[in-house]
Amino acid sequence: MDELARFLRAAKQAGASDSFLVELLKQQGWPARTVYEALGAWYAETTGVPMPTPRSTLEAAREAFYHLLAFGTLGGWICAIGSIWFTMIDYWVPDALDRPTKAWALRQVSWQIAAIVVAFPVFVVATRSILGDLSANPDKTASPVRRWLTNIALLITATVFIGDLVAVLAVFLEGELTRRFLAKSLVVLGLAGAVFAYYTRGMGKENALAKTWHTRFAALAATLIVATLVAGFSYTGSPDRQRILAEDRRRSQDINSLARRIYEDYTAWPLVADRKLPADLSALRENSAGRIVRSTDPVTNEPYGYEPEPTGSKYKLCATFGAPSLSGQRPMGRHCFSFDATKAPAYDEFE
Repeated sequence: MDELARFLRAAKQAGASDSFLVELLKQQGWPARTVYEALGAWYAETTGVPMPTPRSTLEAAREAFYHLLAFGTLGGWICAIGSIWFTMIDYWVPDALDRPTKAWALRQVSWQIAAIVVAFPVFVVATRSILGDLSANPDKTASPVRRWLTNIALLITATVFIGDLVAVLAVFLEGELTRRFLAKSLVVLGLAGAVFAYYTRGMGKENALAKTWHTRFAALAATLIVATLVAGFSYTGSPDRQRILAEDRRRSQDINSLARRIYEDYTAWPLVADRKLPADLSALRENSAGRIVRSTDPVTNEPYGYEPEPTGSKYKLCATFGAPSLSGQRPMGRHCFSFDATKAPAYDEFE
């Protein structure tokens, strides 16, 4: 190292440039990092100013953490908004060929609302931390971590743009372009465009970030989120209503399980003459070969109603529901379902 230091000192005094010395010594087998360290030591000795302390690995990891957190949560609440509007479009623009059950849609919307409520505040906090760090250290605007994540976000957004346009064109060429599909395509283009604008006009800049841009983006995002949450809650209802629907789903599942148990016991007899309905639901439980079937209401613990016909294989199972069914086929209050023990129950637990 002393030999390298003496050579660099003499070469710099003779007017050699740093780039020439690095290339010359690399050709002689010296690692570029070693040459740069020796040049740094020469400059520190010449200027009398010590080399600045490099950023620690912990600081770089912290920067990467906040950028990844902001990137991930942005994708989270953006996708959740899109999912809720997709569900609302399905509700507002029905399609005879695609009718998802409303019970599944309610669960989907509830999860997406929760994702927005959690992800958006975390995104705001992470972004504020990034902006504060950049304000204190303007040189970090050219951070490799930030540039890589920005380019990845732009690549994903561009891919979504292209994929959406290809899908619209393909569906159009197949003659199946519908209002529902167009509406969903516009939602995708709008959300992808917002992310693209955010990274190109904000996070994608090499100079110091203007906080006003981020403030405006957050305000617009908050407005969209409020509108989305209003639409979502108008569809799902309050948590109390969701609780009532969950209790009714459990009652429906119990009725379905009881009917299937009766069917299995009734058809287990090989001779038709030996087949008979159970006298009551408690007898059914005793005959269930160790498989326990709930025969009481999960909330009130009152037994479900059971009304077998005097002869034959037909019977009714009754329960008291807290709300009308999502399909409108079952009213609120006590309701009885008719079954035939010779047939497997086709009762939909969400009806």
